[in-house]
Amino acid sequence: MKRLLRLAAVFALFAATQAFAILGVGAHYVMNTGSLDGSSGKAQGIDVIQESASGLQGLGFKLWIDFLPFIDIEGTLNIAATRYNTSLVIPTPTGDTTIRLSYTPDAPYSMMFGDASPLFGVVNGDLSVTYPFDLPIIRPYIGAGISYFASIPIVNSDFAEKMLSPQLIGALSTDPNVASKIGDAMTQTLQEESYKTGIGGHLIAGVRIKPPIIPLAIYTNGKYYFGGNTNSQFTQGFVLEVGGGFAL
Repeated sequence: MKRLLRLAAVFALFAATQAFAILGVGAHYVMNTGSLDGSSGKAQGIDVIQESASGLQGLGFKLWIDFLPFIDIEGTLNIAATRYNTSLVIPTPTGDTTIRLSYTPDAPYSMMFGDASPLFGVVNGDLSVTYPFDLPIIRPYIGAGISYFASIPIVNSDFAEKMLSPQLIGALSTDPNVASKIGDAMTQTLQEESYKTGIGGHLIAGVRIKPPIIPLAIYTNGKYYFGGNTNSQFTQGFVLEVGGGFAL
């Protein structure tokens, strides 16, 4: 038993003094420079104007393995989102009336933010194989991998066509609470619509820094995605990951 404990202690000391991690797990900030194109169209005779947006931000999680010969492996889950505006332009005898589409988030977010504009989000699940360049403390690497994409439906004219019921159309010019009812209809339609998904790939370049002895590491990655873009209005951009975590 004592011999086993000594071997475990030696292994732990060896792992802790390396400038690379045998394995690690961490969390990071995500910035996606991709852009959502705007669009305009008609839904049941009503003009629908969906504005463009860019600069998706969010949170990610990472698991990496460094002890394999010649290569490293890392798995990543990223969630990034941004808000944009969509409006209905309704012709009336006295002029056009514009209703900005919004919904009320669940508590406690409704108390902090009030009504919210539509949210566009992208989820990326990545499996990367990288080639490291061992330097003291710093571990740069380059590589590539496969990616799973999922994106939230966009509130555009096609979406509004599904959202606007005959009852809502009839109430547009007479019901003072129609904006609230449209928000409820938008929320319900978003819940009914499924995420758009696909498979693609990515290139990755990054660096991890792990001081000897201390079981912590920080890292930054840059990724370029290709393929798998399931929504023609969204153009993938450069993705930056900056974070850290536990590393043994």
